[in-house]
Amino acid sequence: MPNFALTKGQKIVFFAVAGVVFIILLMVIGVLPGLKKGNKDGQGTAAEITLDFWGIDNEDAFKELVSNYQNLSKNIKINYRQVTPENYEETLIDALASRRGPDVLMIRHNWLMKHFEKLYPIPSTKLSIKQLKEGFVDVVADDMVLENKIYGLPLYLDTLALYWNKDLFNTAGIALAPNTWQDFQETSRLLTEKSLTGEIKKSGAALGTAANIDNAPDILSVLMLQAGSKITDEKGTALFDDEASRQALNFYTSFSNPASLYYCWNNNLPDSLEAFSQGKVAMIIDYSLVREKIKNKNPYLNYAVSPLPQAAKNPDVAKNYADYWVLSASAASQYPSASWDFIFYLVDSQQAKKYLANTGKPPASRIIIKEMLNDEKIGVFAKQALSAKSWRQIEPEKNRQIFTNMIESVVSGRLSIDNSLRQAAEEINKLVPH
Repeated sequence: MPNFALTKGQKIVFFAVAGVVFIILLMVIGVLPGLKKGNKDGQGTAAEITLDFWGIDNEDAFKELVSNYQNLSKNIKINYRQVTPENYEETLIDALASRRGPDVLMIRHNWLMKHFEKLYPIPSTKLSIKQLKEGFVDVVADDMVLENKIYGLPLYLDTLALYWNKDLFNTAGIALAPNTWQDFQETSRLLTEKSLTGEIKKSGAALGTAANIDNAPDILSVLMLQAGSKITDEKGTALFDDEASRQALNFYTSFSNPASLYYCWNNNLPDSLEAFSQGKVAMIIDYSLVREKIKNKNPYLNYAVSPLPQAAKNPDVAKNYADYWVLSASAASQYPSASWDFIFYLVDSQQAKKYLANTGKPPASRIIIKEMLNDEKIGVFAKQALSAKSWRQIEPEKNRQIFTNMIESVVSGRLSIDNSLRQAAEEINKLVPH
């Protein structure tokens, strides 16, 4: 019978070959990295991934950032699509319903309660709530954390500020912008010009109505917050049928009350931004992005931007109002981890600076805020971001309309301050799931 016994050298070769084959087999089936074909998220793989990215900015805002990221991550392609803010929510909902939505998206800061089920939260291994609070201003954690999960990260954060016409101030002999609302009242009174019949010829401030004042619900909101109202609780239930909110609504509408000493505005006047651009009103309250609109309407207008006035009883503890969009990952995405990796790249301070330079928006990152506190254009907004506040909302657009109606019901005399607050609170509470 033939002898099939292997020599010592043959045994060594046999086991070496068998070992190589076994390792290759493990790599093929994905137990070991190397030839693994990729999982749902495509992590640890060279397989090509395409991420659809929806934002509200012009493509130029992200063009360089997207190109750099694709050069760093050779297997990832980013398709950017700009969607206008006015149509964004409806377009997003329709796209997700038909399973053709984005992987990376932007949402308003106050949409979380309404849309969190459509979002994929940040894995806790990538970012903790403590790290979120250390990296960004306080309001981001207030808005973007739900049930101990983080759902979004901002590239910027805007706040309401005071815009004032320097020529009108100089002519009236007023050297400085008001820093409290009491000073604001008196300054507005001094700058308002009326005819003998009481008709407003030139207004000291655009305040008091809703129909012709941009961001009237936001201005009233910050007045309520400064007065001490929480507006809503964590579930979005209205808490503003209180004395603080009564004071805020009474103060706001007093500027449109003909019987008030501070009467300076009514619904017959032009839109607040238009009036300011034409030099027909001395002060308006608005966000940083309005600067570009003013420039387009009147590039020679001599104006300045100062911090939002604060409550006289506590001016050293500032409360400002936040408005911003955040980046998030879709729960319907095949690549949620890759989507968050891309978002983390964008919000990194060095990359975020490029976005801010491209858009002219104020920062949300504490590191960048520190660097921009003395910036001529952005400094006011950068500082205010640190004290920015917001409030929980179930239906932000409906709430906005409710606040608009609340203001106008008082201005028209249809309801008293108390009844308008009570009715608005009841309408908001109907929107809260029970």
